[in-house]
Amino acid sequence: MKRQAIFQLLTILREETDDQHRLSQQALSDRMNERFGVKLNRRTLKAYLDELIEAGYPLNATQRQRLLPDGSEEIVQSDWFLEPMFEVSELRLLCDMLSGMAAIPATQRETLTEKLIRFAPPSFPRIPLQTAITYLHTPPAQQMLFSVELLCEAMQRNCMVCFQYGNYVLNEKGIPELQPRTREDGSIRKYFVSPYEIFVSHGKYYLICCKEPYRTCANYRVDRMLEMELREDFPRVPIKDLEPQNGYPTQLAEQLYMYSGNAETVCFLADKHILGDVLDWFGTDTQIESDRKSGQLRVTVTVNPTAMQHWALQYGKYVTVLSPNSLRKELADISARLAEKYQIDKSYN
Repeated sequence: MKRQAIFQLLTILREETDDQHRLSQQALSDRMNERFGVKLNRRTLKAYLDELIEAGYPLNATQRQRLLPDGSEEIVQSDWFLEPMFEVSELRLLCDMLSGMAAIPATQRETLTEKLIRFAPPSFPRIPLQTAITYLHTPPAQQMLFSVELLCEAMQRNCMVCFQYGNYVLNEKGIPELQPRTREDGSIRKYFVSPYEIFVSHGKYYLICCKEPYRTCANYRVDRMLEMELREDFPRVPIKDLEPQNGYPTQLAEQLYMYSGNAETVCFLADKHILGDVLDWFGTDTQIESDRKSGQLRVTVTVNPTAMQHWALQYGKYVTVLSPNSLRKELADISARLAEKYQIDKSYN
């Protein structure tokens, strides 16, 4: 009975109190009776509160001195509250991050948010998840959380995983549909990989791994993995055994757009007003200096060249790649083809 009453008291403190919402001992006693039908006298209630403090719970109260009839003084504690597990700003951040992850199905986002809100102090605003963000597209990733859980288990057990990997195609009704990749003979292709880490890039989950039978680093979209299973009969390849020229990425910029392949040193000029964009994409470890000749910024990064090609096209109006020459040639060829495509054609008017 005592143990149950202490947990009930803790529930009231956790759900109904914080620094802005305090309860006196009388109010706590009244709430225990109203919610759980448990009547506690002042002495028993104080003993339970002291036990919670001794157990390490961050329980706080206002202390004041009271003069007794015999002239002595005693310390009286009132206005009790339990420090919340999450601050309102922290919980809001976590809920907003969940809302912003379109790769997680809506029902699972709502369930996770409800679990987080259970730890919310009374000050936390109960805003429905669906009002936070409107999605332009929501991919059908019903197995996302299951896949993440299974990959974490494989990493913990130090074993490989096997899965099918899907591509989107238009079905007979003209609706995009995720279908597993196939071999030339039409059979479904299976991937055996050694999982190392899960990265989140632009709201999408990627697995960094080593695919059999190679010893190079690769990555796959977790929401496109199908029919995943643990292969405890195959221990995963240690990171130290990967080929040095295409091993584990040491900087997040190397995985810009999450393309697999060797990272190279790339130097480019960028207009000064996109410095914030450069830092957003490549991080603060990027080598940046002023270029007196052009009046722009000279930036040096280590990055996947295919990813850099896409980034340079995205910011083509403000960026000039200086090296390597192979990337400059690719960008020149693409630019020439684009110029040819977008010549003014009166037939489209």
